[in-house]
Amino acid sequence: MNEDMIKTLQQENKHRTQHPYWVWESIQMIPQMLSQCLEDETSRDIEQVVNECLNRKVNKLILVGRGSSYFAALATQPFIKKMTGLPVECYVTNVLAAYPYTACDSQTAVFFNSHSGKSEGDVYVVDMVKKLGAYTVGVTDIRESSLTEAVDQVLMGPGGSKVELPATRTYATAIYRTLLFALALGKALGVAKDVEEFEKSLKALPAQVGAFIPAFEKQATQVVDVLKDCTTLVIAGYGPNTPNAEEAAMAFNQSTGISSQSYEMENYIHGPMQALNKQTGMICIAPPSPLQERMFSMVTAARIIGAKTVLIVPEDTDNLPEVDRVVKMPPQIPDLISPVAYMLPLWQMGYHLGMLTQKGAHPDRLSMDKPEFKEGFSHIMKSDKWVTKK
Repeated sequence: MNEDMIKTLQQENKHRTQHPYWVWESIQMIPQMLSQCLEDETSRDIEQVVNECLNRKVNKLILVGRGSSYFAALATQPFIKKMTGLPVECYVTNVLAAYPYTACDSQTAVFFNSHSGKSEGDVYVVDMVKKLGAYTVGVTDIRESSLTEAVDQVLMGPGGSKVELPATRTYATAIYRTLLFALALGKALGVAKDVEEFEKSLKALPAQVGAFIPAFEKQATQVVDVLKDCTTLVIAGYGPNTPNAEEAAMAFNQSTGISSQSYEMENYIHGPMQALNKQTGMICIAPPSPLQERMFSMVTAARIIGAKTVLIVPEDTDNLPEVDRVVKMPPQIPDLISPVAYMLPLWQMGYHLGMLTQKGAHPDRLSMDKPEFKEGFSHIMKSDKWVTKK
C-alpha cells in the first residue's frame, strides 16, 4: 500500500464505522509484510548495516524506542545476544537523553525504533550519540521522516504509513527485520550456534502466521467471550515474550476500556498475584521454554483462585493445564523468535474484545476522537500533532 493510496483511503474512510477497521486490516496484512522483509530491498539494508558494523568493529549494541517501539526493541534483545555474543542494552529514547550513555563510541551501534519516524526528541538523541562517535540505525516504516534523515542507515519497513493509531504490522515487522539483522550479523561474526535452524525458522514464519491469522479469527470471539465481564486483565509472559505482555496490556487498555496490566511471570507470582479475584482475566503467553512448566503452574493456581484463564501455547504441547480457553499456536517456533507470532492472537483478542466491551468505540482512533483526550494529549505530545488530529 503506497503513500498516495493511504492518503486516499484516509479521506474516503475518515469516519469509518463498520468492520473491518484499518487496525483489523493491518493485522491481516502482517504475513505479507513479513514476506516482504525477506525480499531484496530489506536484505540490502541489512547487508549494509552488517558491513558497517564489521568495518567499525562494533562491540556493543543499544536499542531505543518508546511505547510499542520500545517493546519491539526489548523483544529482540535475547536473540541478538544469542546470535552475536555482543552486549545489548535497551532504553526508552527520552530516558537515554536524560541520562546519557557516555560510553558510546565508534564501536557502538545505536538502533532507533520508531513506527512514525517522527517521535518528539528522537533526532536530538541521534545527534547526541553521533557526537560520541556511535553508528546510528533507524528501524522505521516512513521513508520521508526526520528520523530517516538523521540516522546513518535505515532498516526500512515495507508497509509505509498506517491510517490507524495502534501499532500492529509495524511492531511485527520491526521485530522481524531486527531478528533478520541479528542473524546476518551472527553469521558474519561466526560466534553463534544453531544458526541454520534459526534461519530456517525465521524464513518459515510468514507462512506460519499466514495460516494462523485467518484460522484464529474464527475462534477469537469465543476466546474473548470468557473475558468480557472481567474488570481487570493481567497478561503474563517470560523471556522474549515479556515485552509482548507489555504491548498486549497497552493494546487491551486502548481497545477495551478494561484496566489491563502486564507482568513478567515470576515477578507476578511474587506479590501482585495476591490481588487475583473472580473478576480478573489472565492471559498467559507460553512458548516452548524451560519456563513453560512454571507458567502452567501459575495459570493453574490462577484458575483455582477464580480468575478466567486463557493460555497461548504451541499446538503440539503435551500435558496442558486446565484453563478456560487455549489458543494453539503453530508448532516448532523457537522461543527466541516467537514474539513475532505470539503477539498476533493478542492483537486479535484485543480487537474483538473491544468490539464486545466498548459499543460505538472506534478501534482506529481509540480515545482520540473524544475532546478531553485530544486536549489532554496535546499537552503531552506537543509536536506530535498527528496523534491528536482526526
